[in-house]
Amino acid sequence: MNQEAVIEQLCELSKADDNVRVLVLNGSLVNPNVEADAYQDVDVTCFVRDVSIFLQDRSWIRRFGKVLIMQTPDEVPGRLVYDRFAFLVQYEDGHRIDLTVRLLHEVGDAIAEDSLSLVLLDRDGLAGTPVPTDESYWIRRPTRWAYDQCWNEFWWVSLYVVKGLRRGQMLYALDHLGIMRTMLRQMLMWDVGFATDFSVNVGKAGDRLKDYVSTDDWAGYLQTYTIPDPSALERAFEAAVRQFQDVSRRVAHQARFPDKHEQADQIRDGFSTLWQSND
Repeated sequence: MNQEAVIEQLCELSKADDNVRVLVLNGSLVNPNVEADAYQDVDVTCFVRDVSIFLQDRSWIRRFGKVLIMQTPDEVPGRLVYDRFAFLVQYEDGHRIDLTVRLLHEVGDAIAEDSLSLVLLDRDGLAGTPVPTDESYWIRRPTRWAYDQCWNEFWWVSLYVVKGLRRGQMLYALDHLGIMRTMLRQMLMWDVGFATDFSVNVGKAGDRLKDYVSTDDWAGYLQTYTIPDPSALERAFEAAVRQFQDVSRRVAHQARFPDKHEQADQIRDGFSTLWQSND
């Protein structure tokens, strides 16, 4: 079943259920800046009078095919009353539906919060006619607090990686290198934000970063990925440190935040102490 057929059936289902007052399509399917493909999920939100009805009768799920696997992340054992409830359903045929049920009075706030909203059904004229854009997902200018937290976390965790390498604890080192990489990605995103006046969305996992950073920055970021081999992990670690220090200084300069390069250099000097430690 393709996405168009899924959406059509969701509309039919909603029109036949008086409890569903508003149906909104969200996500990449309504993002004008995303190239369509067969792997996109169908993200929809049903705004209803009574959320519990969807929980009591879940037969609607089988209308869309044979379920391969499903998650209900909001479900709490023994709880009967919910303000919102999500069904994440992967079907054997390959399509996926992420359907969230929310109370009707939340429709205005929900659409205001998510600019990727296309109204498919509105029985009561409450949702308006929003034009989908990805503005809600644009990179946000960093506050001084956010920058400091990112900077601190990167350098704090870097010491754990050195310890892990020194002790031969590859999984420990890899786990913390992953945290460093996440902080580096955030710093790269802020750098892109300054270059684009904070008007672009680089995707949930930063996959579109390569469209906005320099070739060298993209290649440098990819070098931070590695395999659980001590030499390769050390090279990836060193690549992450080099690039983070460069990009964080650029972001600090553009945001007019204090330059912390001296403190970063001191932390890098601390690596040598850890390398030679016997603990």
